[in-house]
Amino acid sequence: MIYKLSNDAGRETIEKEFGIPFRYPNLYRPNPVINGFHETSLSVVTMEDPKEITFAIWGLMPQDFKEDWHIFQENTNSLNVKLEELNSVGWMKDSFAQRRCLIIVTGFYTYLLENGSTHGYHIQQTSKKPFYLAGTYNRLNDGFLCTALMVNQTDPFISSYHNISNLAPVIVPKGSASTWLQKESSKESLSDIINNPKQVNLIADRMTDRFFIRKKSPFLGTQYL
Repeated sequence: MIYKLSNDAGRETIEKEFGIPFRYPNLYRPNPVINGFHETSLSVVTMEDPKEITFAIWGLMPQDFKEDWHIFQENTNSLNVKLEELNSVGWMKDSFAQRRCLIIVTGFYTYLLENGSTHGYHIQQTSKKPFYLAGTYNRLNDGFLCTALMVNQTDPFISSYHNISNLAPVIVPKGSASTWLQKESSKESLSDIINNPKQVNLIADRMTDRFFIRKKSPFLGTQYL
């Protein structure tokens, strides 16, 4: 599973790369470490508004959910979802059929268990450009969107830097973006994007442990990004 992402690209860089604008440009802030265990928002492109970039809370919750994000996440972890869950869990089923999205990132963090210790890696494109991850979303009772990363089996490259889990995000190339967002797309074409992803040129940079440490608080102890 993946619980940390990065999106440190500038707003203009993102808009130029994908050819679509932010709906609320003044709200966007680059972030090198997006921690899913904190309530945080991701930049997304949705089926209902494929020509603009908006924001969604990371962590899928039921459609029209009324309670707080923390309440739901204390009972289940919905930062990552598998296709099998989307096809079998009642409240998730409509999300995949009717509310798919593309999550914009510049990378994601993986962890390798080696000699009794874990080491963090930042996975990004060799070009360092932002890219899409497959996602699904719901709309909460207050109108805000919430989203989850879709994950699938790791490929050989990712497995070299991520062995604490055999699941990793599904990368969606720009050429497949319209298929992912079209309501008319067949289950077969969507499954093909998930199960037979196109090759993407990636690199892995090893991160120091100190990279994830934000600060020490005399009251709360060490805070981790």
